[in-house]
Amino acid sequence: MFLCGALNMTTTANNPIRVALLSALLLASLGIKGCGNREASSSPESAPGLRTTLSADPPATTKAATADGSADRVRLRPESLPHIQVETINPQTFASVISAPARVDFRAKAVSSAGTVVAGRVSKVYVQIGDRVKAGAPLATIASVEAAQMRADYDRAKAELAHAEDRLRRQLDMQRTGVGLEVEWMEARTQLTEARADFERSRDYLRLLGEGKAETVTVRAPADSTVLRSHTSVGAAVAAGAALFDLGEPAALWIVADVFEKDLLVVEKGAAVTIQIGSLQQPIQGQVVAESVAIQTGLRRAEVFIAPNEAQASLRPGMYARVLIQAAGPKRIVLPTSAVLIKDGRRTVVYIEVGPGLFEPRLVLVGPAREGMTPVLEGLSGGERVVISGALLLDTEAALLL
Repeated sequence: MFLCGALNMTTTANNPIRVALLSALLLASLGIKGCGNREASSSPESAPGLRTTLSADPPATTKAATADGSADRVRLRPESLPHIQVETINPQTFASVISAPARVDFRAKAVSSAGTVVAGRVSKVYVQIGDRVKAGAPLATIASVEAAQMRADYDRAKAELAHAEDRLRRQLDMQRTGVGLEVEWMEARTQLTEARADFERSRDYLRLLGEGKAETVTVRAPADSTVLRSHTSVGAAVAAGAALFDLGEPAALWIVADVFEKDLLVVEKGAAVTIQIGSLQQPIQGQVVAESVAIQTGLRRAEVFIAPNEAQASLRPGMYARVLIQAAGPKRIVLPTSAVLIKDGRRTVVYIEVGPGLFEPRLVLVGPAREGMTPVLEGLSGGERVVISGALLLDTEAALLL
């Protein structure tokens, strides 16, 4: 700019000799034809000596302009392709082992309650929590005025029934001899019907009440069971229908495992299970019999119920255990663990080849890995070409283009 300004000044001074000399000097030193084309003089093409320093190799990856406008697809140069491995995937059999904490508990139908049908006061308790009792064994004794009244009502109804039967028998005898009245016979038959109904009602109440005399009521175990909880003590007043004890059948135990939500997708009914309990020297075998439909909101887990293959006398409710569930899907897409990338700690991604040298990330849902292989539960289908080696390199280079 300075030289061009000087040239303009000399031109303005209207000195032809000086203009010629300065023009020759400038053209020889700078190799330019004039000052009017400044863009040409600054272009790398007009300065061959600068071409080498300004040029650079093209990047190994470039963002591909896709028809759907996606900016996530990445294109690799041909010389970069040998650094990755792509394979066509198809569903195959895959078995994995899911480890989960568990506990020993009673089956839902194996827990029952023992109580009384009348109000009263507890006079004696025969069992403690954890005791194993036989069917019919006494659990507690209650003193109840209602019980005494029910037994008295039963004795009265029994006597009235006997009296009604005797009266009807006499009327029948009189009818046969021709001295009885039909109206008296019909009245006796009606009284017998009423007396029989009162007797049967009193008898049924007495069966619910159980064995005992006068005001004494004995609460007994309905089946062979273990005492889980006691809701009463000696001297306590109890209401009619109150549950005094919670009982569980010792032969109806199962193992309840807490399995993560994502692992439930590969747990199937009938799957083989190895049950490890700290107090037992050898693990026991079982199988999955049911799953809970509810998810624990905080832990994101659900209960899986496991039944031992054989009855175990050493199992007790409340024991802690760890289970190993053989989770096997008949046909699943399985990838090497190196092909699966976790982004932002939340998203699971694999790279799919959508064209020659052109790749795009795909969100997938995976199951637990085993022996370097990971099952893909959702996101892929058979016949797609997936990057199984070099996905991390591809993902890193793609990130540089952002």
